[in-house]
Amino acid sequence: MQNISGSFLAAVLVTGLLGTASAWGQSQLGTATSTAPFTLRDASVAPGQGIPAWPVMPGDTIKAGTARTMVTFTDGSMVTLDPGAEAKIDSAAGTPVFQLLSCSAHYSMKTRVSVQLSERGQVMPEKSLSGDISMPCSVASPAASSNGPGWWTPGRIAAVVVVGGAAAAVGGYAASANGGASVSPSH
Repeated sequence: MQNISGSFLAAVLVTGLLGTASAWGQSQLGTATSTAPFTLRDASVAPGQGIPAWPVMPGDTIKAGTARTMVTFTDGSMVTLDPGAEAKIDSAAGTPVFQLLSCSAHYSMKTRVSVQLSERGQVMPEKSLSGDISMPCSVASPAASSNGPGWWTPGRIAAVVVVGGAAAAVGGYAASANGGASVSPSH
């Protein structure tokens, strides 16, 4: 019986590790910071929770809240979204692409090819190393309506809770089967 429970526990751990590895498989393009709550990947981010900067990955959307939100790319280039501005961050041939979706932003690049700037779906021609880009501000931006809900949907939250509870239960069973103290998923 110990081999079956040990094999099952190993399978659960390997599955969890593979899921974690695939989530980290994308390369981080930069970080986002603000002094006020903002939205990243359709999830509300509250600054001051002990995390000074939040990772920005390819395909992320970001919307500034009531304060400016700064995106700092890996080479040190920065784009600052004005309050209420929304953008999508992506990558093309290894170069970060910043697409402004609504309102305005200010940029400061390390080189002319550090980050591709895009507005209205068009890559902007090379400009100076710093400047402003703007679009009309809208209540419902294209990113909010086309991307659907973020990763943390009720179904995915339930799956994470169930898998976590099952892992704790299996760990408790394996410990008690091997003569160790049992572990309760609720403690």
